[in-house]
Amino acid sequence: MPSRTVSPSAGGRRVFVLSAEAVGLPGVGRDTDWGLPVYRGVRLPGFLERSASVPYSLERLAEDLLNRSPAAPVVVAGGAGPVARPHQVPLIEQVTAAYRAGAPGFLLVLPTGAGKTAVVLMALDLLPVERVLVVAPLTMVAVWQRAIGAFTRGGVRRWAVVHPERLWRLFGHPQVDMGRLPAHEVGGFAAEWGVGRVVWDAVVVDESQIAADPASLRSRLLHRLVHRAGGPDAFFVPMSATPFSTLAETAYCADLIAHAARAALPRVREGEGYLGWLEGLRLGAGRGGVDATVRVKELLYRGGVGASASQGDLGLPPQRRELHPVRLTVGERARYERSWSEFRRVYGLTPDADAVGGVDGAGGMEGEERAAALRRVQKASLLKVPYVAAHVAGLVARGFQVIVPAWFLENVQALAVAIARVLRERGLPDRVVAITGQDPGLRERKRAAFQTGRALVVVTNVVQGMNLHAGEADADGAGRPATPAPRITVVADVLTGGKRLLQAEGRGQRDGREAAAHYLVAEGTTEARWLAGALRAVAGTQDLARSPEEAAGVLTLAALVDDLGGGS
Repeated sequence: MPSRTVSPSAGGRRVFVLSAEAVGLPGVGRDTDWGLPVYRGVRLPGFLERSASVPYSLERLAEDLLNRSPAAPVVVAGGAGPVARPHQVPLIEQVTAAYRAGAPGFLLVLPTGAGKTAVVLMALDLLPVERVLVVAPLTMVAVWQRAIGAFTRGGVRRWAVVHPERLWRLFGHPQVDMGRLPAHEVGGFAAEWGVGRVVWDAVVVDESQIAADPASLRSRLLHRLVHRAGGPDAFFVPMSATPFSTLAETAYCADLIAHAARAALPRVREGEGYLGWLEGLRLGAGRGGVDATVRVKELLYRGGVGASASQGDLGLPPQRRELHPVRLTVGERARYERSWSEFRRVYGLTPDADAVGGVDGAGGMEGEERAAALRRVQKASLLKVPYVAAHVAGLVARGFQVIVPAWFLENVQALAVAIARVLRERGLPDRVVAITGQDPGLRERKRAAFQTGRALVVVTNVVQGMNLHAGEADADGAGRPATPAPRITVVADVLTGGKRLLQAEGRGQRDGREAAAHYLVAEGTTEARWLAGALRAVAGTQDLARSPEEAAGVLTLAALVDDLGGGS
């Protein structure tokens, strides 16, 4: 839509759109439509330079549109240009073939670390698309912005990388300044009435499971960006290692399903209406005892609008998993079981219900109810902190850099402190960083500290969209590669489902580098049964991703964990 701000004057004044840290600084105002901090002048003062917009950001997009400026050319990395790895070549060809065949998009399902980002960037760069939007988790925004220069030759004229919670800012309205609307209303207004500020030729969604709930605000905004009234839809590229595991979660791929099945689009994309549409395509639950989500994926793959491969198919090392039992003292076990018993009593769970896969299947719990349930057993997880710290210190002494995923903020801090203390006690460098979703401003700097060796251990509750693998090129954004030191992932908190476990494991095992996952589980406790259920969910996900051999190995591990649970 046309900008609501006048173009630069003859005197050369322009609008500079700044990052949030500039709010309150001298001369910084606020654009009432975009709701973003701005500075108006001939040039940006030195004290505001660190807040300047960066290429391919939402701020740079807003700045270009407010100044009515064309997109700047992509700054392509030096050398001969991007070179696809052998396993990526056929995938790039499949994406471009789908576009040229008139398909609405392409679902890319690859294991974490297989190079999905490179495949998508190189494919789109070969197509006649001028404007590409990438929707990515906050932790991956900077990664995508760097990757655009590394994996393209400048074919696409405008790129923008936005995280899901900012999607509403891509919409305006002819009569309403969006930035003046109350924060709790602006997203819904954009999803219902917003007019896209840019007509996107392609929309990419990284970690596409973020759109699994069709009724969510982010899903509705994405749908409005892709499906344009009165014009051609954008080419839609969802990508993930764990795209969906139930029929209801397939709704964001409805266009692809309809294309592959040569069927009309569903009238609704949620609830019984959507499931009934799938049933009409003979993709509903229960036919022949075959998992319905497998049928959906196979339809997409056969229909030329999707691709999936296992680690083995791609020539990448399989994920190695090791079980490390923790023997609690008698007193610790009693405290542990009291926490779990209270948890089960409050939520009406039986021992049989425990085995269905962690809280993902606990009595139908969802949202805040699930979060509250997790908090009730948090103290139980804290009992293992000394054991985890000792295990991590032993790995550091052997030359590993260690990744410790944890689900609770308090556990992240407790683990970071305990690990640093044990490292000091053993005469080892106590270089530990904690990364959580509460410190987005520091997250990339802390990640770079771990990657370049200034930290030896990272404890984090961020399990999506973060590269922590050995040898990562340009690990700090300044051309410095990550250390070659091998990584180990130590999983201590296990109250989660299969998708989160796969995401956590994949942070270190990327780009062909192996990072074994060590599972620390308390013997003779209910926790073991819950971990076994979560691992069975991992196996189911791997089966969907065409990795039956890995799925079988995970089921074997789940059986061993079940044995650890004993009669608890």
